Amino acid sequence: MNTLKQHKNKIIALFNKTTRENLDNGFDWYELANNHAKMLSEKHGIELNKVIGIMAALSPNNKWARNKIDTDLFLSVPSLETKVCTFTNQRKKALAIYHCDGQVETIEKILKGIKTTNFFNNILFYDTCTRVTVDMWAFRSVGVEEKLKNVKAVTQAYTEVANELNIQPHQLQAVVWGVIRGSLVW
Repeated sequence: MNTLKQHKNKIIALFNKTTRENLDNGFDWYELANNHAKMLSEKHGIELNKVIGIMAALSPNNKWARNKIDTDLFLSVPSLETKVCTFTNQRKKALAIYHCDGQVETIEKILKGIKTTNFFNNILFYDTCTRVTVDMWAFRSVGVEEKLKNVKAVTQAYTEVANELNIQPHQLQAVVWGVIRGSLVW
């Protein structure tokens, strides 16, 4: 059995363990994230692209509940001194996004990382995006190390399974994330 088939089988096995609530939450997760970003955009008078870019920049090693708080805090006081729960380099990216032209391409260049760039696009284009946010949970779901060399295989496995299930890859990723974590809390 090849590695891709093994990855796909693990993803399908996890997907089949989901509850109805987790399935619904997974299918809606990125849309809800987009709606939250719209609210922050209106609250702070900042373009939606920038808000989502900042949200993505602040996301590494940050729980989603905290990421939402940190994004709001950063938009209130856009500074490297703003107390948020992420790495200094990520705060620098958030500040660069805050001051950039707001174009998708510009934000992607600032984010650079595959995970954060895909996370940004999945939230911004939740209804059409076909990217996969390959985070530590996606790696764990197929039993591989969190290494750049494994991203392509994990992405391909999620994409192929999503196509077989006739759903978007990021929806599948969100559902599986919820199964691994025990629940998908928005």
